Amino acid sequence: MSESPFPPGMRMLRLRLGNAVRRLVRAALVSLAIPLVALFISLFTGGLGDRWLVIIFLLMVVSFWTLAIFPRTRAPDSADLRNTPLRQLPARTLLWLEANRPLLPPPGRAMLGRIESGLNQLSPQLATLDDRHPAAQEVRKLIDEHLPALVESYTRIPARLRNQPHAGATPETQLVDGLTIIAREIDMMTGEIARGELDALATRGRYLETRYIDTGQNNKD
Repeated sequence: MSESPFPPGMRMLRLRLGNAVRRLVRAALVSLAIPLVALFISLFTGGLGDRWLVIIFLLMVVSFWTLAIFPRTRAPDSADLRNTPLRQLPARTLLWLEANRPLLPPPGRAMLGRIESGLNQLSPQLATLDDRHPAAQEVRKLIDEHLPALVESYTRIPARLRNQPHAGATPETQLVDGLTIIAREIDMMTGEIARGELDALATRGRYLETRYIDTGQNNKD
């Protein structure tokens, strides 16, 4: 499987730069449109006075700076993922992973690389999958339910308890094991969708073991 074309930590920066360029282009177009509209109006009104020229200039300045700054780019949270259209879900999940990467231990961050590569492979497959198909529900359950639950359950554990054994394994080990399962499931889903085995995907019903998703609840003080 090919690796992501962007190194860890760069996707959010790339998204912000892309959005900033789009905001600047939009701001420039609107600012240029204002004097053109004013010129068109002046053709029917016999010209505009100095006061209107000042107003037009101020409108250009205010509109440019407002549109160039807003809306700001932010990383999605787990609630955003649940409301994301299926075809956009891999890209939004990648951003969510980038925002949460610093919260995970090194082995967990390393496993995120495999998950990110899998999401990059899965993305074009989801573009042709009907959101209403049962297979789509299985994909959503894994990506916008199990994955956030696993990561958030780990990050809720106090740092001093993350390397203490509980139920036969440390929370860090449970996290890495859970991420490994998710990465494997994403790989299998990608192959099944590519081969058109949607019924197999819809009925397979493979889920993360409860002990991985409930790690945070079982290890709280």
